[in-house]
Amino acid sequence: MTDVTAIIAELENELLGKKNIFGKCYVDEMKVTSILSRLRDAIPSSFYEAQSLLRQQEALIADAEHRAELILKNANEARDKMIAESEVLAEAKKEAAEVAAQADRYCDDLTATVHQKMDRELYDIAYRINDAMILIENLRDELMRRSGGGNPPLGDGNN
Repeated sequence: MTDVTAIIAELENELLGKKNIFGKCYVDEMKVTSILSRLRDAIPSSFYEAQSLLRQQEALIADAEHRAELILKNANEARDKMIAESEVLAEAKKEAAEVAAQADRYCDDLTATVHQKMDRELYDIAYRINDAMILIENLRDELMRRSGGGNPPLGDGNN
């Protein structure tokens, strides 16, 4: 087995050291393939074992992360269930019911006030309409007296 760094240096020299007249690199394919083969042979088996261990480690970490996520999810669900069943929720529901009752009372009071105002307005309108009708009747009577006392036809539009 030869030194890996020496083989890598040899490969670099082969790849970078030869240029043609146009400035382009050219390589001897057979020589590069031979160097790569020697490099593979020179890499200790512990390197491949380390790669395998790293892959196993990554798989274990991914599995552990997945399990941790499931544990957290289950814990959060359990916590949410406990909170939903706790006295805090019961107290919140009680307060919400009180607020809703207050809102209902306020709406009822507001509705009653609006109805009272509308009733007053409608009464005032009816009173004004009544006054207007009396005034119209008086004007018609006055008109009849001045025109000689006969009753003109109603709604004829020629008066």
